[in-house]
Formats: sequence, C-alpha cells, structure tokens
Amino acid sequence: QKLFHLSQRALASKGYLETVTWSFTHSKIDKQFSKGEKEISIFNPISSDLDVLRRSIFSNLAIHLKKNQDRGHEDLSIFEIGPTFFGKNPGEQQIVVGGLKSGKINRKSWLEKERNIDVFDVKSDVIKTLEEIGIEQKDLFVSANTKNCYHPGRSGTLMLNKSVKVGYFGELHPKILNSYKIKSRINIFEVFLDDVPFLKKKST
Repeated sequence: QKLFHLSQRALASKGYLETVTWSFTHSKIDKQFSKGEKEISIFNPISSDLDVLRRSIFSNLAIHLKKNQDRGHEDLSIFEIGPTFFGKNPGEQQIVVGGLKSGKINRKSWLEKERNIDVFDVKSDVIKTLEEIGIEQKDLFVSANTKNCYHPGRSGTLMLNKSVKVGYFGELHPKILNSYKIKSRINIFEVFLDDVPFLKKKST
C-alpha cells in the first residue's frame, strides 16, 4: 500500500489523472497487449466485452483513451495502478503502474511554443517516478528489447542494475494505433512494482 500511494503521488505531481477500471477486458483488445501469456477466460462474464482477465494494464487504458479522443480531448495524461494476470491460480498476478500520454505540450501557452509529446517525455516521467519511490537513477539501465505492443524503434526497457526488469517506456505500436483508428502517436510506460526487490524491503 505504501508503494501504491507513493506511485500515485509521483504521477499526480506530473499532471497525470488516475483512472480506475475493471480487471476484466475484451479478449480481442487484450490479445494486442499480451506477450504470450495464456488467455484467462471468465465464465459467465457480466458483458460480452469483458470476457477475460487483463494481461496488460493498457487493455482498458487504451479504450478510455479512444473514448476521450472521440469526445475531442486530445491532450491526455492518465495512469492506473492495478493487477495484471498471467494465470488463474492465486498469486499469479502482479501489480503494475501504467501511464499513457497523448497530444501536445503547451497547446494553450502564449509563452512557450507547442510541441507533440514524444518518447522522451514518458521516459523522463517513468525515471523520475522510479526515483521518487526509492530507486537511484545511476542504478537504471536502458535496453532496446521491449514487448510487441511497443514501437520497435522508439521504446526501451528499464533494467535495475542490468539484472531486474522494472519497466518499459515508448510509443504504442502503429498496428495498435491503426486498429483503434488513432492518427496521433501515443506514448506509454509501465512499472512493475513487484519486481523491485529492495522496494519490498523498504515498504515493510
């Protein structure tokens, strides 16, 4: 819970709005964001578009992004902290912080020139967030290997001491953007709270 609240405050201070969504999602959408985990179907789902447990935090965030863009809200910074599932048994889940950023910076400013949000903005946000929950920047390393839902040339993996994967950042893959009929670039990041060993120790 301490990590949960630290992450909340860190992202809220950077202008992100928190969303709270179901842990269920649409199987077709969930498949786009998975990295090969087995699909977890729900018996007697409450609706046909909530038929699986989510394997990615972005399965529902992407839906909310599209709804907001359809209503004319282009400049968005939203996040969610919650479980993602890699099995149906107790404990086969992890707590993930997921953030999504779209649109422009300084769109309404008369002092600074507006510009499109890019991958370096989410990289900065996720690194600062990790610092604020206890990781030193000097211990973080970036590698180019990310999941299939990320743009292969505009994304990275954050490694702690070159051995523990603590997050991803980058642009959403163009194929996913096309499937949602989203024309602008969308930048996202993830932080895996359960995969940072000394944060667990710190929170006790």
